[in-house]
Amino acid sequence: MFIFDPFHSAKDVTLFEVAREDHFAPVKNAPGSAADSPEAARAALLQQGARWVAAAGGSLAEGVAGVEVPPLLSYAGEGLQDLVGGKVVGRAGEEAVLLDEKSL
Repeated sequence: MFIFDPFHSAKDVTLFEVAREDHFAPVKNAPGSAADSPEAARAALLQQGARWVAAAGGSLAEGVAGVEVPPLLSYAGEGLQDLVGGKVVGRAGEEAVLLDEKSL
């Protein structure tokens, strides 16, 4: 079954165009595969968080590759300015950071 298969049964269909890198990271291959692997999906999620931190005026500590932003903290990067604006997120040498008060 594909995403568009139920369209013919629907009364109305609404679509939204979104940035692929913000909303799609398939996991269809085994760990260690070059593409569409669990590692690739994790990297995409961490890079998204890093973009949100940068857009909110924050920066990452040296060596930090990405940030996980919990959905209860921000759904799409909104509201992060007060938390990370002008601050460095993480500690040097950490590969990834879970964004919370301890990571600032």
